[in-house]
Amino acid sequence: MIAMAAYDENRAELEELKIVTKELAAKLGEDRWNIAQIPELKQLRAYLEEAPLLDMLMYDVTRLDALEYLRQIRRAYRSAGLLILADLRTSPMTYMKPDIHADSLLLRPWSKEQIWEVLEEFIRGYLEAVKNTKQTGEQFYVIDTKEGSIRIPYEKIYFFEAREKKIYICADREAFGFYHTIDKLAEELPEQFIRCHRGFIVNSLKIRKIMLSQNRICLADGYEVPLSRSYKADLKEFGR
Repeated sequence: MIAMAAYDENRAELEELKIVTKELAAKLGEDRWNIAQIPELKQLRAYLEEAPLLDMLMYDVTRLDALEYLRQIRRAYRSAGLLILADLRTSPMTYMKPDIHADSLLLRPWSKEQIWEVLEEFIRGYLEAVKNTKQTGEQFYVIDTKEGSIRIPYEKIYFFEAREKKIYICADREAFGFYHTIDKLAEELPEQFIRCHRGFIVNSLKIRKIMLSQNRICLADGYEVPLSRSYKADLKEFGR
């Protein structure tokens, strides 16, 4: 499933963007898309507080406070595809910045043909990135489901847990389950992921403290995972 959010305070534009996106998504891929239409900045804030994953974002930068919030979004969702919505009154110097890193741009006033052309290029680029991710394994862990692929950025993952004959990924406020073995998973993941228990693999970049005497690891945002004796040597440097 592909998670997209579209923020535009012009509701007519927002509906048009959603219609074209749905038609292109059906044309270009087999994944199911979840497209959130968001007409207010405060609603977008609330949405992102509840949504652990964001694959693609269409974002209107014409509000004065919109650019600063976009910078916050990019820090939290560095790997999400970004389509900027702007007009000629907004200088490109304000949004064509390395910390914003836009993938595409749609300028008002736009025609239906321009929406199709820009969105098709944007979506094709995203789908190609997903394909490359499956081949290289870089930046994301990809789970294939009946509804399509779920692409989970490594930076969002706290740990993997093996239980009930499945593997569960803890990513922010949501867990994703799939069938795999933890032994094979440990071989596939990049070096930042470390086996800490027979049933757990932890993202070392999320480690905040290791309590060796209590056999547990404290992660960012209050998460904790167990640490077994046989894996303590691999994590000693974090316990200093």
